Amino acid sequence: MISVWMPPQRRDSHFSTLPMKKDKVYFISDAHIGGGKFIRPPRVREDALIDFLRAIRKDAECLYIVGDLFDFWFEYRSVVPAHGARVIFELYHLVQSGTRVIYLPGNHDSWLGSYLSEQVGVELPGPFCDVAHQNRRLYVTHGDVFQQNWKFELRRRILNHPFSIALFRWLHPDIGAYLARIVSRSSDAGIKKGTREKKKTYLPSYFLKSAGEKIAEGFDFVICGHYHALIVEPIDSGILVVLGDWMRYDAYAVLESGEIALKHWHTAPEKSIAD
Repeated sequence: MISVWMPPQRRDSHFSTLPMKKDKVYFISDAHIGGGKFIRPPRVREDALIDFLRAIRKDAECLYIVGDLFDFWFEYRSVVPAHGARVIFELYHLVQSGTRVIYLPGNHDSWLGSYLSEQVGVELPGPFCDVAHQNRRLYVTHGDVFQQNWKFELRRRILNHPFSIALFRWLHPDIGAYLARIVSRSSDAGIKKGTREKKKTYLPSYFLKSAGEKIAEGFDFVICGHYHALIVEPIDSGILVVLGDWMRYDAYAVLESGEIALKHWHTAPEKSIAD
């Protein structure tokens, strides 16, 4: 279950052969590495994501991971989860190539810590970003902060409380991972049900309202994950982008010359709504 991997602290010489113009901004969310087995084998999803991360080295100024990269993540003082080691390795090399990697927590990986920031070089700004790229103002967040459900909010507050984190550290890592898998199965069931019963463009009204409020504050783009929907929706003077996921769609967004597009990686089993 548990491994510790320490990337070599050096810059590989072959990166110097990559083009120097890195001016695109990429966004991904909801890969749920270590979970979501009902869709397709985890190894297949990881291979697709690794292929994508290697491809964007040549032109990515930034990569925003908009939550739930892992189905579960918790850093003990001396161990980290074993799942996703290959993806972490590629993120390290992406950082070494000169690309900023900004990782915002989701509801499955809210316990991000110093291993990712200090050893891998990933930036951890917290639950949202108010940033500017290409003369556009962006509000980037996983999206669970907009969820208007008291049970969900109570669970989120309990899990993120320092006392809960301290208690969890006393559990053996294998026991902690087992408990996390139990919680995740209920989430997997919800996604599976949503896949059957809802269109992949479904969004709750409260989320659209919250996104509209952010655009009214002056944001050009509101970019989220969490809802596993594929959306590029104009709202008044701005645009809402919901990133789908890497469980079904291998979906990503790219900001280039001030314009944003939602796309799918070529290995995706389902194509995006734009196709």
